[in-house]
Amino acid sequence: MVIHQMLGIASWNPCVTDIIHLANVLYLLSYLVRDILWLRVLSVMAGLCLMPYYCHCGEHPLWAPISWNALFTAVNVFQIVVLVGERWPRTLRGPEKKLYEKVFPELKPGEFVKLLRMSERMEVAAGTMLVEQGADVQDMLLLTEGELEVRVNGDSVVSIQPGQFIGEMSFITGDKASADVIAVVPSVVVRCSQESLKRLLENKPGMAIKIQAALGRDVVAKLRNQSGRVNDPERH
Repeated sequence: MVIHQMLGIASWNPCVTDIIHLANVLYLLSYLVRDILWLRVLSVMAGLCLMPYYCHCGEHPLWAPISWNALFTAVNVFQIVVLVGERWPRTLRGPEKKLYEKVFPELKPGEFVKLLRMSERMEVAAGTMLVEQGADVQDMLLLTEGELEVRVNGDSVVSIQPGQFIGEMSFITGDKASADVIAVVPSVVVRCSQESLKRLLENKPGMAIKIQAALGRDVVAKLRNQSGRVNDPERH
């Protein structure tokens, strides 16, 4: 860093290589970190370090790089606010807390709240058909209260308990419904549009991995339940 004396007063000249080195070190660190939040924070810091250079190193300000740097900084700051909002500690209570702990333990509380906001709670009467075999499945459903039954060609194959999904195979494969799903007793489900959920997960790859883990556990639990029914002699 260059310090020069003029009339006995020390002044700092930003037109030095030090500031460029500092900015590039910060950019390098941003490429090394795995956390997207820190990547964006370091990028903002690096960009701000370059601003004095763009503004003072020349006969006039370098408006093109200043403008682009300001735009990049604004975008990163916006995303930082979103990320901090998602990670901010939230207190979940009652049914929401139970659902979070049972089905979505991998999600951050902010991610779970975001998922709930795009969903709708539905109460269904006993005998209600939620999914029809051979039909297109538009929604992903999650049972929170009651009991549902999966029937293939009229035969009961597995029961769905609170904390299990409906329509997850269609969501994964894109195929039509392979079975009927009927409410055995008055039940409560949370409904989310498959299209909205896919858009969210396309924009949030980290969240997508966590949701897929929850769906994978659900499929395994249903296969075990179905296997137990087949092997139960009282059901034959």
